[in-house]
Amino acid sequence: MSYIRSMNISALNLNLLPVLDALLAERSVSRAGARLGLSQPAVSNALAQLREILKDPLLVRKGTGMAPTERALGLAGPLRAALLAVEQGLEPAAPFDPATAERGFTIMTNDFVAFALLPRLLQRLEREAPRVRLQVRAWQEHGIPPELARGDVDLVLGFNRGLPPGHHAKPLFEDRFVFVARKGHPLVRGKITLATYTKLAHIIVSHEPNARGVFDDVLAQRGLSRHVALRLSHFLLVPPIVATTDYVSALSELVARPAAASLGLQILKMPLASAGAMVQLIWHEQTAASSAHAWLRALVEDVGRGVAAMCKRLR
Repeated sequence: MSYIRSMNISALNLNLLPVLDALLAERSVSRAGARLGLSQPAVSNALAQLREILKDPLLVRKGTGMAPTERALGLAGPLRAALLAVEQGLEPAAPFDPATAERGFTIMTNDFVAFALLPRLLQRLEREAPRVRLQVRAWQEHGIPPELARGDVDLVLGFNRGLPPGHHAKPLFEDRFVFVARKGHPLVRGKITLATYTKLAHIIVSHEPNARGVFDDVLAQRGLSRHVALRLSHFLLVPPIVATTDYVSALSELVARPAAASLGLQILKMPLASAGAMVQLIWHEQTAASSAHAWLRALVEDVGRGVAAMCKRLR
């Protein structure tokens, strides 16, 4: 096979290789044709091409049959192994069995989604796929990370402002915003009016230095604005800061409710309406047909339905 390796494989008609393999096994043009479902003239033509390419007769007449040349004998084993490897590579992948699988997945998400989903997801993995490893990487922005298209990440869980080509998404759950302030706040005593809301010092969560929150747009439609005094990169930093300062925030109810009891927070209805925060499951089309990835997506979707049900109960 050293000569074939030195050849320009892209210029070789690879359809000739199964014919050569059959000829070396059958040592007969007619039997090789029957094995491949080809006519005798087609096999003879292929043999003529192979002889020209390899500069060797390959099979010569001997009695009533054909005998391989030394060159052909040297090709037989490597050629059979190569064709077998191709056949095995093209076979359908075995179904993914989570109970016995030993492999890893990488998910990118923000701290709010991790807080809401991960405990339930890990409980399911412990029961259903004990040898599956999970790596969770931070992604606080609302765009789609390039790692997904590169294959470095299996799933992204979070918000998005539009999918690039080749990406797919499904909704997981929608959480609503609630207003949070510390108990004892001098301007917030069990209720919040729109007039008071615009006077307070607000926290928003964003990696972008001049990003506007959803409530800034709602206020602008009314000719109003608010004072954004602090920008943070992580949702879970909001409750302890609100609890110890006069800053206030619009926060996911899933995060706010557990924090309220331990930190002494007021949780109030927002004084203006807005859309909730829709968390999505996002993947790239290169993994769409993978049984392992399909299993992971189905598992995350199921966990997301449980979180969605919890969100409804909180309301």
